[in-house]
Amino acid sequence: MAVGSTDRWMRSRQASNGALVYSVLEPIRSGSADQTIYSIDGAFLAVHSSGSGLGYRVHRAADGVFLGAITVTIESNGLVRFAPDAQLLAAAGGNEVLSRWRIEDFTVVLIVGTGYTRTTTTFNFSPDGSYQSAAGQRTITIQRRSNGATIARFAGGQTSGFTPSAFTPDSTAIAAWSASPNQVTLWRLSDGAILRQFPGASADEGVGAIRFTPNGARLVTTGYLPYMDQNGLWQQVGVIRFWGVPDGTLRSNYYGHTGIGVTSPIAWSPDSVFFAYGTYEGTTVVARTPAP
Repeated sequence: MAVGSTDRWMRSRQASNGALVYSVLEPIRSGSADQTIYSIDGAFLAVHSSGSGLGYRVHRAADGVFLGAITVTIESNGLVRFAPDAQLLAAAGGNEVLSRWRIEDFTVVLIVGTGYTRTTTTFNFSPDGSYQSAAGQRTITIQRRSNGATIARFAGGQTSGFTPSAFTPDSTAIAAWSASPNQVTLWRLSDGAILRQFPGASADEGVGAIRFTPNGARLVTTGYLPYMDQNGLWQQVGVIRFWGVPDGTLRSNYYGHTGIGVTSPIAWSPDSVFFAYGTYEGTTVVARTPAP
């Protein structure tokens, strides 16, 4: 497994025992290594850093050697495009290199302006490659990636800043979190109907990411929950919530080794028996998936 952190390091570890395989320090002033994405065949590793624009640096997964970059651009019609640079084309097998990745694993965050004029747009992609979502300023727009046509627009998501969101595995619906009210909403793409709402436990609760189980049966949120201790002081604890998608019920609250906040999305093992996550303290945890 690969882990990125706020100190610019990307580390590869054995999933079975946590042993360090290698460490790569991303470029100076590149910010946090906030996304690490394996290619489908496990041969390459794409790393995004918060201070390095929209693109991804690509490393050889076996030893961390830098191979080139995946550039990201946003066209005038709003569509997000990915392309390998010349160095990556030469190192990773020509024009088909992008087919080594699942596009739905990427999250593109565009920040424009500063101060009160700063806007953030969060882009996600459907597993079947047909759609992309753009969430910003309490609006979620769904576009068809083949021609840029807008097929749906929902009122939801965050007023400002990053909007946690995810398409369902069958690409028929999308879920997004908003802080006010604190809840995740699931919309059907075909007609914009609200299928489910998953309310948080507290108005002050924070959600950083949304994931679905591969079979789409459960929705999982990661974040933190503030609370007042016995001395009347505010504290907080990291929390992972497992929700049933068919009926919207909360199935499990997970607090095992979550620190004061779970700061990463869930990552699943290939058989979904285990899941991994990262905490505010810099710890990476692998745990057994709760029973349905």
